[in-house]
Amino acid sequence: NAKKARGDIILYGIFTVVGVIFYKWIIPTQIYMSKTASAEPFSPDTFPNAVTILFILASLAGLILAIYHYCKAVKTVGLLIPFIIFALILVYAVLFIQIGFIPATVIVPPVILFAVGCRKWSYYGIYYAFAAVMYLLFRYVLLVPIR
Repeated sequence: NAKKARGDIILYGIFTVVGVIFYKWIIPTQIYMSKTASAEPFSPDTFPNAVTILFILASLAGLILAIYHYCKAVKTVGLLIPFIIFALILVYAVLFIQIGFIPATVIVPPVILFAVGCRKWSYYGIYYAFAAVMYLLFRYVLLVPIR
């Protein structure tokens, strides 16, 4: 049963990624939107976007259910840590794009440290110091605009 749940996790994860790719890149590049059409409440991309959002939500629901079945079959949380870390990395990537480097870096990596079992607070301080050095290096030495 755990093997089937693991396969379902991979399948629903792929479905979710494909749905996001369709929503963010394929639909906007394949459906022509004139200025007047984009101002309307129902534009040519309304239905494809709605269907894609429903697809993503269904995939996420299946993913959560598959993870639940996997936990139930394995009866240990320790084996779930790689999936949790992978999900947190995806969350970091999305937050990095949506809200920027600084907030995403302040929020997600400490959660990753906590999830892998890091309990020494000095490691969190070292992480924040490293992130600050990287920010200063990219912002002021390499002149890369970071938000």
